[in-house]
Amino acid sequence: MALSKQDEKMRIRRRLQEKAIELAALNRWQEAADLNQQLLRVGEDVETYNRLGKALFELGKYADSHRAYQNALRLNAANPIARKNVARLEALLARGITEAPITRSTRQQVDMRMFITETGRTALTSLVDVQRGPAVDALITGEKVELRVEGKMVYVVDLDGNLIGRIEPKLSHRLVELINGGNRYLAAVVQSDSRNVRILIREVYQDPSQRGRVSFPGKLGEGATILSSLRFDDYEDVLDEEELVEEPETFDDDFVGSDDEEEIGLDEIDQDIGDDDDNLEE
Repeated sequence: MALSKQDEKMRIRRRLQEKAIELAALNRWQEAADLNQQLLRVGEDVETYNRLGKALFELGKYADSHRAYQNALRLNAANPIARKNVARLEALLARGITEAPITRSTRQQVDMRMFITETGRTALTSLVDVQRGPAVDALITGEKVELRVEGKMVYVVDLDGNLIGRIEPKLSHRLVELINGGNRYLAAVVQSDSRNVRILIREVYQDPSQRGRVSFPGKLGEGATILSSLRFDDYEDVLDEEELVEEPETFDDDFVGSDDEEEIGLDEIDQDIGDDDDNLEE
């Protein structure tokens, strides 16, 4: 069946939207913001405004992010993603914070594919005793943080050494034993807002002396197992729910694109596709 010219434009637009999601998954926030802004010049929709708001937030452009989410609400006043983020950003703007208060040259971001988790090797946890201030305000999704053992507790610090908070006691005590036993762990921010800071912890090396010990048995790893079934752009909404779904949707293995994938430009949407007989796809 032949595709109309409009169908062809929609196909190209969908591919660009998938590219924008891929860029976000790879923490390429400036490119993601640019692509979403280009898509909006072709036509407005709630999802693109939400993606733009997310990218701008990760870039520390809080006022611009707020405007993007407000535009999403202009199109759909009930959209839960936009409503949540407008409230989150208004709390920052009310304190006079329109951009990230600090920029750290030491900041590192992990590959978002780290969030594809393995049962027993990953745990999702909310920090306790979070230190409110510029360092926490500047945290972004995917930012690498360090675990620092002190006595029987594990503290979480950014790469500049600023204290963010600490791991709750039950998980903390287990991590102290495993780290002191030679295991190594990678940790990254999954969520940071005025209410909560959550991190994902992943075992990256198991010392021979710890062989046979599961880092995160049972409920310690349940939250992370649920995250493994979701696309990156679904994470924050699930994290805000009081109850996590029991049967999450199937994970889309193609959300991170291939380097060999054909690249297309936005100008392909607006340029003539050509004579109908020559250029319509069968």
